[in-house]
Parts: sequence; structure tokens; C-alpha cells
Amino acid sequence: MRDQFIFNSNSSYSGTLWSWLRILRNFVWVPLISLSLVFLVGCNDDDDDFSSSGNTLSISDIQGDWLANSATFSGDQFVDMLEEPASITLSIASNGAFTFSIFKPGEAPDMITTGKLGFDGDFLAVRFDDDDEEASFFISLDNNILTLRGQTEMDVTGNGVYDFGTLELIMRRI
Repeated sequence: MRDQFIFNSNSSYSGTLWSWLRILRNFVWVPLISLSLVFLVGCNDDDDDFSSSGNTLSISDIQGDWLANSATFSGDQFVDMLEEPASITLSIASNGAFTFSIFKPGEAPDMITTGKLGFDGDFLAVRFDDDDEEASFFISLDNNILTLRGQTEMDVTGNGVYDFGTLELIMRRI
């Protein structure tokens, strides 16, 4: 009997119920959907958590081109990445976009990694274009010598297997 009463369109109770449902829809669902859309639109920018400046350095301090004087990777084995004839460069744009390149004469392909840099306090935050993971590097800049040290994955032997370890780069501005 109750089901018949609720769905009986001639009933005054039914009209009141539909009025309440319209009110509920307008005051609950519309704002809830609107807030959800605002949240989704607001979250589509992955750079929100990247700061262009840290406690002591900013992207403008490190932007430009860098050449490695020393490059080591300590994972399952210690690798001096400059032991074989190689050059390692890092180019940093004013917006934090970067290109990290390892060139070994006579070998192809060269290793090129791109991504976005930002700061988290005293650390350089790195987001790689080809990987969802982020890395964090200790950073210092002294007399145009840039030092970066942090844990990351690299294919240092060129065999397609990525090892986890500590990368340390000491670079000079070129």
C-alpha cells in the first residue's frame, strides 16, 4: 500500500516527495557535482607540488647547460660513468624542464632522459617524463659547480636492466 501511495501521482504526498527530491537534487547533487568538477580541473596540473625555488636555490640559479666533471653510480656495482670516453650533459630551462644526456662516442643510441625539476626545501625534486616515480636529489651550487646526489634507477651497462642506486654528478656550467 505504501509503494502505491508514494508513486501515485495524484497524491499530495507524492507531490511533496517530488518537491523534496528536486530540492535535494538542487542543493546537494548540483553542488556536489560542481565541487567534484572543480577538484578534477584543479588537479590536472602536475606542477602544483613543484616550487621554482627552495630554501637556498631556485631554478633561475641552475638554469643553463652543465657538463659533468664526475659522474658515478653506486648500485649493485660501482660505475664511473666517465671512465669510458663519454660526456654527460644536463640542460635546464627556465621553467624547470630538463634534458639529461649521456654520449659515448661510437655507441648508439645515446641515453637521453627528460623531465621537470622543482624544489622541495633544500632538495631538488625530479619528475621524469617516462616514469611516474619522482626522485629527490641533494643539490649544491658553489662557484658554478653543481653537485647532485640522490637515489634513482639507471641502466648503466646499457643492457636494458635498470639498477637502483645512488647517482652523484659534479658538473660545471658551460
